[in-house]
Amino acid sequence: MRRGEGPAPRRRWLLLLAVLAALCCAAAGSGGRRRAASLGEMLREVEALMEDTQHKLRNAVQEMEAEEEGAKKLSEVNFENLPPTYHNESNTETRIGNKTVQTHQEIDKVTDNRTGSTIFSETIITSIKGGENKRNHECIIDEDCETGKYCQFSTFEYKCQPCKTQHTHCSRDVECCGDQLCVWGECRKATSRGENGTICENQHDCNPGTCCAFQKELLFPVCTPLPEEGEPCHDPSNRLLNLITWELEPDGVLERCPCASGLICQPQSSHSTTSVCELSSNETRKNEKEDPLNMDEMPFISLIPRDILSDYEESSVIQEVRKELESLEDQAGVKSEHDPAHDLFLGDEI
Repeated sequence: MRRGEGPAPRRRWLLLLAVLAALCCAAAGSGGRRRAASLGEMLREVEALMEDTQHKLRNAVQEMEAEEEGAKKLSEVNFENLPPTYHNESNTETRIGNKTVQTHQEIDKVTDNRTGSTIFSETIITSIKGGENKRNHECIIDEDCETGKYCQFSTFEYKCQPCKTQHTHCSRDVECCGDQLCVWGECRKATSRGENGTICENQHDCNPGTCCAFQKELLFPVCTPLPEEGEPCHDPSNRLLNLITWELEPDGVLERCPCASGLICQPQSSHSTTSVCELSSNETRKNEKEDPLNMDEMPFISLIPRDILSDYEESSVIQEVRKELESLEDQAGVKSEHDPAHDLFLGDEI
């Protein structure tokens, strides 16, 4: 029985050893593959660096060769075949990679008629332009700069500048730090777009009661409150603003805002180029009872356009006449019929 039990445990141990050996081989194989993959990536990176270095070296050699070839071609001048007095200037450009080699050559030959001596002169100036001759621009738009900076536009170069603190001069909202906005040319907090003094591009950018207009002291448009009585205003030369509402005005930026509600923009005088806000005809009618219209003081009333006369249709004088006629008709018990002359007298047909 003991001899029969011996081979079975040995087989189990051999099977266990075989499984462990297989697992070790598999682990070794996977680790080797990882090491091989990482080594391959390193080799590829080194190869890319070598290719980039070789490319730069080739460009440098080509530039040197181009300069030498240009100098040789320019120097191959037979001065003896030139006229006794000679002057010439030439410019050549040679494109090498992403650079341009510029060469300026001047050749002079002067001969003294009395002595016969000849003076030769040759000047060669070589310069290299990089790329497309771009200016030194650190950024092109504000998004090119990191957070907390903006792109400052200049004639010669664009640079990323740190954002500005509160009460600092500004010309754009992006110049101000955080949630600040550029208000009346200064960075300020607790302000939303469309409020008084915020930068705008059209009329839709501003809240009701303001308009988008230029400011001479700022040199850019901002949301400006509508002017009140006696303040300068926007007055078109054809007086169309008096006939249409503000909602029908164009959306473009104005030099001055139109008047607030209940006011109209009128020239200060016939010789003045400045217009100010005055009470509209509706507001004027309220005061006509205290200051009745005197027709004798208006000898040129027939020359006034009809749309202007319509403002005075309901003056206190005509109203008093109409009341007297109505009272007489009531006393007589006769209802008046439609009479063109009667209407004309009452001002309905003016």
